[in-house]
Amino acid sequence: ACNPSQPYSVAISAQALAQAILAKGQGIAPVYHNSALHTNMMMSKATVASIACVLLSQSPSALASGVETCGVGGCRSENSQDHVLLQLNSPARTKLVQSHSANPFAWQTSGNTAAAGQWCEGQEPAPEWSLKSSCLGGLDIKVMTYNLFWWNLFGQQFQNGNGGSAGKLIQASGVDAPLDFMVFQECEDGNRVLRDAGLEATHAALGIQHAIALAYRKDVWRLEGSDVLVDVAEDQPGLWGRRSLLLARFKHVASGKTVLLANHHGPLVVGSGGICGGKATAWNILRAIAEHAQADDAIVLMGDFNSEASSETVQTLDRYINRHYTGVSFRGVDHIFSSCETMHIKEVKNLGNGGSDHDALAEVLTI
Repeated sequence: ACNPSQPYSVAISAQALAQAILAKGQGIAPVYHNSALHTNMMMSKATVASIACVLLSQSPSALASGVETCGVGGCRSENSQDHVLLQLNSPARTKLVQSHSANPFAWQTSGNTAAAGQWCEGQEPAPEWSLKSSCLGGLDIKVMTYNLFWWNLFGQQFQNGNGGSAGKLIQASGVDAPLDFMVFQECEDGNRVLRDAGLEATHAALGIQHAIALAYRKDVWRLEGSDVLVDVAEDQPGLWGRRSLLLARFKHVASGKTVLLANHHGPLVVGSGGICGGKATAWNILRAIAEHAQADDAIVLMGDFNSEASSETVQTLDRYINRHYTGVSFRGVDHIFSSCETMHIKEVKNLGNGGSDHDALAEVLTI
């Protein structure tokens, strides 16, 4: 019933909980203001009732005697019998309701941090938490990651598109099997790439902020909601700035299977993990995915991570998500990861650079 992706806590009146449990029909139960965190919420009666039932099943005396509450300032004793604090994110120490049974990807943290005090501070995942899972199989998908070297390959004073060389590479890669998903880094116009590849009628492009974009096969997949951009890292001083993760969820029209697609262009200097380091960058990527993943998603994370396989960023990611393929450009900074085990890989291929300074990587996997 709790949404662990929401970074706040709320205080809920015990009376409101009881009313919500007893009430019939539809409606809204009030969720009272938490003065410490300055947060107001409204929550459906059904949701409040679900939370209350879980709470009572784990601690029947909680509503009568008060509970220990944990927030951003640490834990304290809550002596009031009228309020119960439900922590909806993952504090370092908590005795509150955090049900992860419905979603195995729901974010959990050990409480340890890296780069403490910086905006890109990262929280270490809990020891038992992972994005690795067993995909059921039955549906083959083809994915690609490609850093397009935009300023040079498409810049008018440089290669000026090079006769559509990147598009031709993409088009050729889809001859044997159509590309379901593509992610681009250093991309200023995803639609231009699709036009050059002859895919504008069959595919749609999303996102160009921070020069990262993705494209999907729109006759086969339906976008669920909208794409989301999350800042996860920052370059070393004097370089480009913040780096992001672009996420979007898609549902396969015929089978109903879902894919959470994530695209990342990592921080510079190469291999450094940026100002917050490799661990924090990796943990922030993992948390952003966890906070948007649903239980049945096949997760595919791709991009130019600006980190080699031996880097702290990639080594940290390897502990929590399966790495399927690594390229060779710049000593191997382009990667494809997935929640699906490596046994689900049907094919991986280095497609060449098509005029870029990075090779495009493609994979066929079964989800």
